Amino acid sequence: MTVSRFAVVALLAVGIGVSAGCASSQPARTRTQAAAPRALPPARLYQETLQPVQVNLDELRFVGMDDGPVPDFDLRSIDGQRFRSNDLVGEQAFVVVFFATWCHMCDLKMPLLRAALDAVGPLTVIGIAVDDAETFRAVPGYVQRHGLRFPIVRAIDHPLFNISYNPFSTVPLVVVVGRNGGLVDYQMGYAPNDRERLIAAVRLARRIGPLAHPRG
Repeated sequence: MTVSRFAVVALLAVGIGVSAGCASSQPARTRTQAAAPRALPPARLYQETLQPVQVNLDELRFVGMDDGPVPDFDLRSIDGQRFRSNDLVGEQAFVVVFFATWCHMCDLKMPLLRAALDAVGPLTVIGIAVDDAETFRAVPGYVQRHGLRFPIVRAIDHPLFNISYNPFSTVPLVVVVGRNGGLVDYQMGYAPNDRERLIAAVRLARRIGPLAHPRG
């Protein structure tokens, strides 16, 4: 699955259900405008996008699950842990969380995220901090304040991964990848029902079958 195809699948998923999020670097748009795909520059501006809608996760599966596995990656967290697509994609369900210390919606999202992760049990979660060099110093305190217990990767150290998995350059963003390596849910922004949605997405990610077009 190419980077561009993954972006299209993500766009379809977002079209099914999008909530408010923080833009990477652009001034606030109207609610009817979606963030344009672009590279990730440093920023601290807040942006609202579309209002959240209900999502049927079993239907969402057919948006991208049979379109091939998610893009390859090789990441290192700030504490030295390594995460490779060869070890994860097609082997187990996992979650990628994009956030920033300057994002107000991230502050609202993190308690729901933490509650959902507590409910689903052991799961590989990779946190991606999109802070720039100036604000990244606040990341350790942010992680401690929100009780986040997953490793943190610095986005600017892995630009290709950031563009591949977050083509809209927005936070907060939660990407749920299934046991078969396909995209299950693309949860952009914040909504009050995010805890329940993430729990349902992870449960689906763990039980789904093989892809129609596995990695060759």
